[in-house]
Amino acid sequence: MTNSMTVVEMKTPMTYALDMVAAMGDPGITTVPTKPTASMLAAGARAGGVTVEVAWRVFQSMVNVAD
Repeated sequence: MTNSMTVVEMKTPMTYALDMVAAMGDPGITTVPTKPTASMLAAGARAGGVTVEVAWRVFQSMVNVAD
């Protein structure tokens, strides 16, 4: 038999996950790969006027902060 404390602990991650899935439908929220494609890096480099290497470091920084 499971006590109520265990049920609450198991429900919290599920509730969080469902909230995140629901938020993906909100305007301004999108999913991106953790590793950008070459075309993504090229576009970022052009937009920022930087090298692809700098664009890659910027991308990694943003993804790491969001995690």
